[in-house]
Amino acid sequence: MNKQLQQLVTTQKLSHAYLMEGTQRTALKDEALQFAAEILGTDDTARSRVYQHNHSDFYWLETDDQTIKKEMIEEVLHRMNRKPVEGQYKVYVIVDFDKVTVQGENSILKFLEEPPPNTIALLLTTKSGGILPTIHSRCQHITVTAQSNSVIRTALMNGGINDGLAATLAALSFGEEEAMQWMEEKEFSELRTAVLKWADTMMADSRMGLVHIVELLQTVSEREQQLLALDMLQLYFQDVMYIKLNNDQLSFPDHKPKLETVGRDMSLARCVQWIDVILLSKRNLLQYVSPMLVFEYIAIQIAKEVK
Repeated sequence: MNKQLQQLVTTQKLSHAYLMEGTQRTALKDEALQFAAEILGTDDTARSRVYQHNHSDFYWLETDDQTIKKEMIEEVLHRMNRKPVEGQYKVYVIVDFDKVTVQGENSILKFLEEPPPNTIALLLTTKSGGILPTIHSRCQHITVTAQSNSVIRTALMNGGINDGLAATLAALSFGEEEAMQWMEEKEFSELRTAVLKWADTMMADSRMGLVHIVELLQTVSEREQQLLALDMLQLYFQDVMYIKLNNDQLSFPDHKPKLETVGRDMSLARCVQWIDVILLSKRNLLQYVSPMLVFEYIAIQIAKEVK
């Protein structure tokens, strides 16, 4: 566990709220679980029940839904308004706090301003920029350092994933567990292939990029997949930049010949410009702009320059 967090537990100098930030979701969850177990763990049995999410004074909110709604937040707060049952503290964890709706953020903001005694919030995020500044100001910030991309990549290859896929998964800041889940349950390989095909098509004939958006969205039909597709598009142009700068840390090493061809007539400034377009598109998708419109915008912006 993070030495800073261990020291807080040892000295009993605990705050009412921690915003835990990092690049790897799995690492954040592991760190939060260890921290909660240390806070609530009066003995080994109590710590074990925290790890099993079976402790009376511990609540873990994690959802596959695209947003964390106000009703979910209010359920957490209702539970945390009760007195501790087993010890001195209550701890609640909200995973992917950046997914909380504005209404949910407003509900928890009031709670953070006047929390019940001995109640500790662990708010986890890989996208802290999407969280209200007023919530930032009411939390202590903890940065969780994840394993390096090379370590994750090697671990995934040892788990039977080929180098190209492993490099992309590591570049997307997945932890080993989450990466394996994408491979086994969410058709990551097919998604990656569809994104690379669409990007290559736009670079070869920008007009065809518009034509093939429907085909792309048949593969990336869910919002989580669409957001990941945009992340991969950003990595695609980042790889082009890296090749021009003679940096071999590629996210798509198996696609290098095609990326070299793409980069021959593309300036670094143009790469940066298109990465900015993708970042703007991701913000629009997060604000529930139609996926078709989001990907059309990218294709149109690229078509202005690629003939």
